[in-house]
Amino acid sequence: MNQNKNRVNYRFPFWLTVIFLLLILIPFAILSDQLILAKISGLLCLLLVIIAMRFWFHAAKLNSGVKDRVIINKNDWFDLVRLYPSIYTWNKNDILALKDRIGILLANVEFRKSESELCNRIEAVEAAFQLSVYYWEEEYFTKDDTYVYMVTDSIIRLIDINTNQELAVFSLGFSQPNDSISALKTYYRSSNQASL
Repeated sequence: MNQNKNRVNYRFPFWLTVIFLLLILIPFAILSDQLILAKISGLLCLLLVIIAMRFWFHAAKLNSGVKDRVIINKNDWFDLVRLYPSIYTWNKNDILALKDRIGILLANVEFRKSESELCNRIEAVEAAFQLSVYYWEEEYFTKDDTYVYMVTDSIIRLIDINTNQELAVFSLGFSQPNDSISALKTYYRSSNQASL
């Protein structure tokens, strides 16, 4: 049997045994005319089921290794719109998908200014925006084995965590106004022919 020590144990036998005993107690308490005990047992059973389900969902989330996406708040989006005003003309559904992609990217990839200095939130959101547009209509960009270095506002480098080698350099930026995400992606791709 293959056991992973990092996995959280669900403890099904314990939870199910206690819930089963509380459920069995209800009809016996009713038959012996102890309605208060039956009500207390039913209430405890309900509370235990709720607690057990929360525990099981939490354990499943920890075992899956999936990280919650970072929520892009109004301040983050305001900074992006101020930096790139043509976002106002984009399709609303595309914007919602873009926000989700930015959040997933922020949750899974580390954004740095240098090897020892992390980007602040605004810079990380800007870089995640640019990479999300670059990989628009493709798989999510979630390379767990890379750092994203922001050299300047328009130059982004991907660095392998293990070997510390440069994987790609992107020249992105916000200087080119476009009326859709696809148009901006086309602009990014045309100016980065040699990159990934």
